[in-house]
Amino acid sequence: MLYTSGTTGKPKGVVLSNRNIIEASRSSAEFDKLSRDEEVLAYLPMAWVGDFIFSIGQAYWCGFCVNCPESVDTMQTDLREIGPTYYFAPPRVFESQLTNVMIRMEDAGRFKKWLFDRFMAHARKVGPAILDGKQVSAWDRVKYALGNLFIYGPLKDTLGFGRVRVGYTAGEAIGPEIFEFYRSLGINLKQLYGQTEASVFITLQPDGEVRNDTVGVAAPGVEIRIDESGEVFYRSPGTFEYYYKNPESTKSTKDPEGWVATGDAGFFEEGSGHLRIIDRAKDVGKMADGKMFAPKYVENKLKFYPNILEAVVFGNQRDACTAFINIDLNAVGNWAERNNIGYASYQELAGHPKVLATIQEHVEEVNRSLAEDPMLSHCQVHRFLVLHKELDADDGEMTRTRKVRRGVIAEKFEDLVGALYDGSTEIYTTTEVTYEDGRKGAISATLEIRDAEVVPVEGEKKVAAE
Repeated sequence: MLYTSGTTGKPKGVVLSNRNIIEASRSSAEFDKLSRDEEVLAYLPMAWVGDFIFSIGQAYWCGFCVNCPESVDTMQTDLREIGPTYYFAPPRVFESQLTNVMIRMEDAGRFKKWLFDRFMAHARKVGPAILDGKQVSAWDRVKYALGNLFIYGPLKDTLGFGRVRVGYTAGEAIGPEIFEFYRSLGINLKQLYGQTEASVFITLQPDGEVRNDTVGVAAPGVEIRIDESGEVFYRSPGTFEYYYKNPESTKSTKDPEGWVATGDAGFFEEGSGHLRIIDRAKDVGKMADGKMFAPKYVENKLKFYPNILEAVVFGNQRDACTAFINIDLNAVGNWAERNNIGYASYQELAGHPKVLATIQEHVEEVNRSLAEDPMLSHCQVHRFLVLHKELDADDGEMTRTRKVRRGVIAEKFEDLVGALYDGSTEIYTTTEVTYEDGRKGAISATLEIRDAEVVPVEGEKKVAAE
């Protein structure tokens, strides 16, 4: 029995059979040609299906070596020491490691920073193509080899990824820019789409067909269909038996023919057969004008910036999108120290005018990027505020696997959402918080609300001209 993360409610106990685990482990190991020579790091929560498949199921099937960190504090050191060949992590881990890299490069000398920027620009240009075995000019390969000698290789060793042959991320969508950063270094990072109820695997990305905007093709033995509303359904040898002591949820999730409702909205691309997941089905909505509202896509673009730890975008049944932003205390705090900006708390730093100006630049850069996407150009962020506290699982605002509980946040911060849409330029608010020892308290703050520049799309330009 393993547990769901509880994104849409309380975590549920998922009862899986030995056959579920064996079949999922066998087919996925054959898909990626895993062998007894692999090395993995067992650091994921033991109640989570990811740890059970990668550290137990596949390990028993293949006979590879499972390494356990000495402690939470030594995890990164142990990762570098072991140098796994097969590695899985949720997007949050890759995001935080990229943030640490960017922070360190900001502190580097001018020449080292110039060298890093120059070679990383080249890596983004040709790195993924070289990784996939595609045609690249001889000069580009020589330049990339030099970059690997001076930048990419040492960086991968520092991250603990120097020997990774196959890497996966899943749990929620990873930002395209973050995904491409790791692949440009020559790390074979791929995306999979899965659930506890599926013994992990629903789709996998074959080598040579890895993309940042899809989750790959149906995993071996898995059938997938999309219903009229756009929700994704699957059935497979890994499909769970039932939810523990929860027959109502079992009946609403799994039908008598074995088809399981994922709760995610997506579609198959014509030609490639790759599945694209847009968002949670319950989160995908419509703007007031009937156009699609997909908040997670926008949030992931915002979280690419090291200064932004979390973002929550609103816009369902509204005429414009708005956002809550959480700053990353490590990244922004490091910037503040370099610029001799004093602060006494997260709240004080989050409300600093220079921090707000920087976040506004990031939001407007994302808007310019969204303007080029014909399907989601209308999801540009018109107004935003930087929250006075970090979203926290202890306060019920996130799951333990760091997934946003959108409904809880919208209800808890109803006054702030209202202020984003009523034209207010600031709002005073008081929020209940839970301290580390379990005590309850409250923090108050006056938050500034800012307008972000929005890029008109072609249709809007024509209407404006008329």
